[in-house]
Amino acid sequence: MVDTVLTDVQVVRPTGVSTGAIAMAEGEIEAVGESAAALAGEAERVIDGEGRYALPGVLDVHTHLHDDELFPEGIDFASGTASAAAGGVTTVVELPTQTPVTTPEAVREKIETVEELAHVDVGLVAGNFEDPEVDVDVEGIMAEGVPEFKTFTADPYLMDDRGIVDLMDRVGEAGGKVRVHCETQGLLDHARAQIDSAEPEVYMDSRPLEAELDAIGRIGYFAEYADCPVHVVHITSGSGAREGARFKSRAKVPFTLETCPHYLAFTKADVAEKGPFLKVNPSLKSPAERERLWDAVQDGTIDLMATDHFPTFRAEREKGWEDIWEPYAGLPNVETLLEYVVSEGVHENRISWERACELLCARPAREAGLYPKKGTLRPGADADVVLLSEGPYTVSADDLAFNGGWTPYEGQEWTARVDAVFRRGEIVAEEHEVRSEPGSGTFLPRGPLADAD
Repeated sequence: MVDTVLTDVQVVRPTGVSTGAIAMAEGEIEAVGESAAALAGEAERVIDGEGRYALPGVLDVHTHLHDDELFPEGIDFASGTASAAAGGVTTVVELPTQTPVTTPEAVREKIETVEELAHVDVGLVAGNFEDPEVDVDVEGIMAEGVPEFKTFTADPYLMDDRGIVDLMDRVGEAGGKVRVHCETQGLLDHARAQIDSAEPEVYMDSRPLEAELDAIGRIGYFAEYADCPVHVVHITSGSGAREGARFKSRAKVPFTLETCPHYLAFTKADVAEKGPFLKVNPSLKSPAERERLWDAVQDGTIDLMATDHFPTFRAEREKGWEDIWEPYAGLPNVETLLEYVVSEGVHENRISWERACELLCARPAREAGLYPKKGTLRPGADADVVLLSEGPYTVSADDLAFNGGWTPYEGQEWTARVDAVFRRGEIVAEEHEVRSEPGSGTFLPRGPLADAD
């Protein structure tokens, strides 16, 4: 029995956009196109799409959502995944924030929390390994459904070169992937020592571009030496993307590159106005680097978009006006990801609808080992669908489900708005109002990524 048919929608896939219908049955896509429209007569529910765009549910594969030791009451998997659902993100991959997840036991504990609180489907990454903690139970962690491991070339979880290579060697042999935060700590230390101020504008200078470039290059050679797939997170600059492209072109080992919407939306020049509400690690770069980064998004050098979502309450962030070093760095992005990319990417003719779908849906699903169950609109895939309307509006935190009370995009004029979100065939959000219950999402165990489609 067909549960729902969406009629008269613009179906967006990486291969093209076509007018048609989408049929859903028992949590999966039953049919797309004319065959889906033919099923409308037997469906329990028919929804007229009125020509709106329909995309696969977005996958945000870099989020920080839950940390009992760091986040205050009210910021957890429940609030974070509710915000995700409101913005059309039906799958998230969550990385450790402050509390390390470095053992099978820690993974199991986090899975229990996901199953209790999540509104959307969740994969996990192990991480925050510290020297000399290189004797990681890689096989045990992977047996729990977690094939990705996060490490840093900078504080607060700096590993030395030997530790990183040891980890890569073991993860690569087991069929997993290592994600790396790429900034060289020695350069960060030198830059910070030159600054004797607590004004918001100086924070950008404490994390120079050269620290990113140096670390990407070293990690690229480490990956080749250890024969380990690597994913470089949150690239801030066009120059960083080009440095990473050297290793992609060599094709000696899978080497993928991620950027985040805030590095495309803002530069150092915006800090005078927004101050601590743009404090993020790595820091924002110059307007010229932002334009080069857009070029890298357009031409495929950047493989996927994610958010590095980090939630804080507005009052905590306000402290940075007096002392920029006090608040944690990080921006809430998961709920605004899709609307930003369509408004400022597709509608501004920087990228096509097809490229947006590749960046936000298909490629993240492939890299996470979740394709073709996630990231595509084709029969047999999970019925994760987002309906988008077009038209101008002003971004306001008051209109978001995020409970932190702020957004860095406050006051911007956008042209794409999420209307309805389906997760496995269930409507979980409408017009940023969450309809689902905590615990209705599920943990997504993932096998060795070498086996992924």
